[in-house]
Amino acid sequence: MELTFARFVTALRNAEVRASPAETLTAFEIVERVGVADKTLLKDSLALALAKSKDEKARFEETFERFFALAFREHAKRSFVRRVDRDAMLAQLRADVSADLVQSVTNVLDDGRDQLALRIHRAAAEANIHQIRSLREKSLYGRRIGTALGLDELDAYVEAPGSGNADTNSREFLRYLRHYFRQQIGDYVDTQYMLHLDASGKRAILTAALKSNLDQLPVAYHDDVRRVVERLAEKLAKDHRRRRRRARRGVLDIKKTLRRNVAYDGALFDLRWRQEKREPGAVFVLCDVSSSVARVARFLLLFLYELTDLLPNIRAFAFSSRLGEVTDVMRGRPTEVAIEEALFTWGKGNTDYARSFADFRDLCGSEIDQHSTLIVLGDARSNYYDPRVDLFEELTRRAKQTFWLNPETRDQWQEGDSEMRRYAPYCLRVETCNKLRDIERFADGLLAMAR
Repeated sequence: MELTFARFVTALRNAEVRASPAETLTAFEIVERVGVADKTLLKDSLALALAKSKDEKARFEETFERFFALAFREHAKRSFVRRVDRDAMLAQLRADVSADLVQSVTNVLDDGRDQLALRIHRAAAEANIHQIRSLREKSLYGRRIGTALGLDELDAYVEAPGSGNADTNSREFLRYLRHYFRQQIGDYVDTQYMLHLDASGKRAILTAALKSNLDQLPVAYHDDVRRVVERLAEKLAKDHRRRRRRARRGVLDIKKTLRRNVAYDGALFDLRWRQEKREPGAVFVLCDVSSSVARVARFLLLFLYELTDLLPNIRAFAFSSRLGEVTDVMRGRPTEVAIEEALFTWGKGNTDYARSFADFRDLCGSEIDQHSTLIVLGDARSNYYDPRVDLFEELTRRAKQTFWLNPETRDQWQEGDSEMRRYAPYCLRVETCNKLRDIERFADGLLAMAR
């Protein structure tokens, strides 16, 4: 009972239901009081103790149903059983195979689905299925459970020439039974994998999506990736706040410290620190939001705006055929709503870098100075318009540093209408940025320079 409940709590945490140790102890007391006879009462009682929010309650209910489901779908057709001479087939099996296999066949003949499910459950527990850690291990645990139920023997028996001693209906039933067992074991292992590793049913797919290019990310996963971005940005901000507090203290000023401590015979009682004052500069972010770059721009803007307390002077601009500032929109509304509005408003038309850079100069040209950082996100594809490299050079000369983030890989920067090779000489750094880890790495470096 205690072991089963502990594994259930682990499955809940995998499903992102935050069950603290104190809540777990309270829930265990609830189980002792209400018992396990009434499934609905048990589920509702545990939900009160372990699930707090509406989303957590939904994940709790889904995990509870999966974890405590012992019965399997009925795949065996009753017509198979009716055609089989039960006693004759069992007598033949007892003479040829192990008791485990005979018991498994008997469960199906007697419609003992719960007993069969319980035997699968026990075999899986003995194989330590709760330790499953990857998709590749599913087949391993499936084979172990099948061996415990006598499935290897059933394979050998069905394929052996000696099985000809059984009548035609029995042979047909045994072949079907082999498929039935595999299906039930496969369903059980799938369920356990979902519980112990991927309780929401999306983690493995989401992990694969995060490793792929953001411009290929399905729309259905935007909300999940947004939550991942928020967590990454929060962790990154926490790390840099700690480093910033340490940096504010400065470095030890040896000369001042020695002078201040002459009266103490050289004992260092009064430490003096040398601090370097930095004037914070503005960060200008220009995002191409045309269809080819919009998905990467969405998550870059989201990441940067989760760091506004560390980058307070950030200003954002979106462009395709024309450029406009979206700073006030981003700060005045929920981030995801503001980003969608920016993409919709400024993501129309063919990308025109020359006109967009001209619009940016008209809006902010006088505000860019030696403390400013300019960040451009775009594929540098000009649609064969004049790229106006001279205009971009003028902007970069005014700024302290310029970064260009390109969603395309380097081997594409000299193909077709790409002007990246002409813009690159005026940038401090040009980086490929088409994955979430690329955005995280760039934001980390940007914060390090801003300290």
